[in-house]
Amino acid sequence: MKNKLSIIVMGAVALTFSLATSASAQLGAPGGFGWGPTLMRPSSYHSYYSSKYGLLGKVKIEGDVNYDTIIGGYDRALGNAAKRNPYGLVIGSGELSKLLLTCQPNADRQPGIGVPKVKMPFHQLVASLDIRGVNLSRSDGRFASFEDEVAYCGRILVWLDHTRRYLLLDSADPERRRVEWPYSNSVPPERVFVEGVQPTQPGGAFIVTMTLDDSNRSGFSKLFGEPAIWDRQMISIKQPGVTPKPWKDTSPVWTNAGGVAMGK
Repeated sequence: MKNKLSIIVMGAVALTFSLATSASAQLGAPGGFGWGPTLMRPSSYHSYYSSKYGLLGKVKIEGDVNYDTIIGGYDRALGNAAKRNPYGLVIGSGELSKLLLTCQPNADRQPGIGVPKVKMPFHQLVASLDIRGVNLSRSDGRFASFEDEVAYCGRILVWLDHTRRYLLLDSADPERRRVEWPYSNSVPPERVFVEGVQPTQPGGAFIVTMTLDDSNRSGFSKLFGEPAIWDRQMISIKQPGVTPKPWKDTSPVWTNAGGVAMGK
C-alpha cells in the first residue's frame, strides 16, 4: 500500500513539473517551438482574472507593415495578419527598418491598497529577443540543419540603433540569436533596427520574437512558473524591397524665423 502511495505521489510531482516546464516553453524560449497558450494558462481566461492572478504582462512588436514610413494606427489596423503571414515585413537587402518593442510587466501584481509592501516579481522576470529562420514547408518550421536555414532564409542583423554601433542579433551566428534583459538589473530597449543582408529564398522566412518570462526562478519555485507572454514579427529579405516607399517629410514642426516678437 505504501509503495502504491509513493508511486502516485511521485507521478503527481512529475506531472506538475512537466506542466510547469511546458508552461515556459513558448515560442521564443530556448529550444521551444510552442505556438500558443499552454494548459497551465489557456487564452480563454477572463481578462480581469488574468490581470489580477495570471498573465505576467504585455508584450508587443510593431513594424511599418504598410510601408508608409510611420509606425502607428494604420499598421495596427491590419492586425496580426501582416505580422505573422508570409512573407511578413519585407526589408530590402542593405535596408534598415525599425521595430517598436513593448514589454510591460503587470502592474496589478503590485497591490495599491493596504500597507505598502516590497513584493515585486522583477527578480524573476526576464525579457528576451529571439531570431530564427522558419521552414514554411513544415508545420514545426524546422530545417534539417543550420546550414540549410541560412541558405533558405538569408541573413538579417538586429541593431540597437540606426547608426549600427551595437549589434544585438545575427541570424547567421548561432551564438548571437538570442539576447536577454533580466529585470533585476536591466530593462529591454523601446526599439531596435533590423538590417537586411542576404535575400530570403522561397520557402523561408525569419521570425523575431519578444518574450517576457519568469524564468529567473530558482529551486522549488520553478515548479510554479507561468506561461511566457510573447509577440512575434515575420520578416523576409528581398532585393529590391518594397519600392517605391513614400517620401517622408523631414521638415521641422517648430522653427524660429528670427524676427522680432509682436508687441516689442
